[in-house]
Amino acid sequence: MKALVAGATGATGSRIVAQLVQRGVPVRALVRDLAAAQARLPVEGVELVVGDVLDKASLEAAIAGCTVLLSATGARPSLDPTGPYQVDYLGTKNLVDGARAVGLDHFVMVSSLCV
Repeated sequence: MKALVAGATGATGSRIVAQLVQRGVPVRALVRDLAAAQARLPVEGVELVVGDVLDKASLEAAIAGCTVLLSATGARPSLDPTGPYQVDYLGTKNLVDGARAVGLDHFVMVSSLCV
């Protein structure tokens, strides 16, 4: 098993990464900011791959070779009213489309109570 975690540097995503690593599951973390990810995530057992859920081209390569995708993405609080639509809808749709394109069997979406 190899798990791709989208939203890996967020509060929930980083906990998912830590638990997977603790259980010996190889993790590939989809991150936008490599330096921030290196500071926040465990060094061992985690492969960092730079990408963005809004950039379809970055997703297929990130997903390829994984057996499960765990999505813990979420729009950041902002004055931009399109943030939730962009990240929560389009970003998740892009992840699902990318997972389908590479034939991934398992997709786990972690969401908040207020979605």
